[in-house]
Order: sequence, then C-alpha cells, then structure tokens
Amino acid sequence: MSNKENKSKRGAIEVFMTRDFLNSMVSVLESYIAADSENKYSVYARRIKNKILNHGRKFLHDDEEQVVIYFYENEAAILIKLFSIYINAIENPMKDYFDEIGKTKNNN
Repeated sequence: MSNKENKSKRGAIEVFMTRDFLNSMVSVLESYIAADSENKYSVYARRIKNKILNHGRKFLHDDEEQVVIYFYENEAAILIKLFSIYINAIENPMKDYFDEIGKTKNNN
C-alpha cells in the first residue's frame, strides 16, 4: 500500500454490511431525513446516507452480496448517536444500567 493510500485509510473504520443490514441502516437514516430536513440530525443522516450510496462498494463473500464502506471516526460517532437516539425513541430500555456505571471493573 502506498503512503497516499495508507494516509487515506488512517482513522477509518471498515464496515461490512449484508443487504438486509444495509437496507435497515438506510431506512433509519431515511426516517431522520423525512422527519425534518433542516434538523442537524437529518443533515447528518443525509450525509451518511449519501456516503453509503456513493462510496460503498459491492462484493461477493461466501455467495452473499455485501457492501463495504470506510467510515471515519467522526462519521462512526455520528452513526452511534443517530442510532442511539432512534433506538431510544423506538424501544424503552429493559433495565436502567446508568447506576451500574463505575461500580465494578468486572464486566461479567
């Protein structure tokens, strides 16, 4: 890999998506975009959706179509925030884990 190629991938997270996973992810992004096109989260969702559709690369792995895309750390952070908000709006947490933060170093 040349230095130029190496620099372009530094800080990037390689994400592999099956057809179903891709469709689910883009559907969630679409729900943000449809809700309010001027909201900052809608703008983030549109940016991520466009990146997936414009820069994702299809390939075949074990006879299954997949897409690979590189998200930079800031994009991955945006995805985590968007999906956390979405999940919280759709699902009520089953248990309140907040008070357990910092109680123990053992994560069993």
